[in-house]
Amino acid sequence: MATINLVLDLRRARKDLTYNLVFRITKDSKYLDVGTGIALYKHQFNQSKQLVVSDRELNDHLQNIKEEYQKRLRTYLLHSSGDVELRTLKELLTSKPKERLTVEDFWLRHIDGLKLKGSYGSANVYSMSLKGISKELDLQRSFNSIRYVDVVELETALYKRGMTANGVSVYLRSFRAICNKAIELELVSSDWYPFRKFKIKRSRTLPKVLSIEKLREYFNLNISKGSTYYQSWLIGKLIFMLRGINLKDLLLLTERNVKSDRIIYKRSKTNKLYSVKLSKEMQEVFNEFVSNSTLLGVFTNLQFSDKSIMNDVYIQKRKLINTHLKKLGRLIESEESLTTYVFRYSYANVSKRLGYSKDMIAEALGHEYGNTVTGIYLEQFDLKLIDEMNQEVINAVLCKSKINFL
Repeated sequence: MATINLVLDLRRARKDLTYNLVFRITKDSKYLDVGTGIALYKHQFNQSKQLVVSDRELNDHLQNIKEEYQKRLRTYLLHSSGDVELRTLKELLTSKPKERLTVEDFWLRHIDGLKLKGSYGSANVYSMSLKGISKELDLQRSFNSIRYVDVVELETALYKRGMTANGVSVYLRSFRAICNKAIELELVSSDWYPFRKFKIKRSRTLPKVLSIEKLREYFNLNISKGSTYYQSWLIGKLIFMLRGINLKDLLLLTERNVKSDRIIYKRSKTNKLYSVKLSKEMQEVFNEFVSNSTLLGVFTNLQFSDKSIMNDVYIQKRKLINTHLKKLGRLIESEESLTTYVFRYSYANVSKRLGYSKDMIAEALGHEYGNTVTGIYLEQFDLKLIDEMNQEVINAVLCKSKINFL
């Protein structure tokens, strides 16, 4: 007798340390797995109950699939004679679901999986790409029906809509990733791949930066504490002084990230560890905020504890801060439209003008550096060297040094 169980396949972890959730067909002490297209962390699946933790909708969806599989299995075994191989049973169970599973259904399932892992940024990118592509290409169809010509025509349609090369690139890279995942989970054959001969174009854009003069004007703005723009003005300062810290990482800093005279945190996007010396200038700015669950007091305790709510609040806050920064940019007559990213790129620009090497700047920003010898040197002395460089950059903007710029 053959059985079907929902199992988290713990034999091999994925790169992000999640495991594939599969339907396991067992017969005569042998088994084969049927992919679900979902990957979870260990703590997100109750193996004994065969349930995803705290996701009723997903459990209902998986239960419906399991019941359909069991129904087909019972019907087939009832009318079959002799021994049946596991591979035959797997083909029986998966043939029709593969035909019925649409690209859009699988795409939405992937987005749900990203949200389960807390990757809300990636989920937003995939959601945006799905919405944009669906306007030009019918995705309520099977993967096998998508052809190379469909991808070519999709690219043309996106350009006709007025999208930039990089905007089209984001959509198509998301689409390509979905196709690769479908192949990886054996929902479609690798021979089908429509992106095999297709090259995604991407133009190189120059980062927007503020000159040292404009940065000084920004830091010296006279913004009153009662102004709507006051906190956004301070956040721009902190992003620059904290070596171009990402806005999300800044807003998520808590008292636990402050260790003696340093701010130590992990970048939410890359999980890379950062350690920044907390200077007097930074502390003065932090003192202007009333902290609660975070140093800048952006999130309430409830919002901070619920990742889904926290992400929504962050997106709203980011839009508001960037709106304020654009208006502050007009006050200094900046040619660049100010956003939080401008301060990160400006930090690199000022460091370069002060004569620091690309390796040092890359280390400060958390990028990979290419010079192996310099890399080894920085591994031994990076904190001291980077601290000194950062303070020199801050002093230059605050006019506390007499350094000649290159």
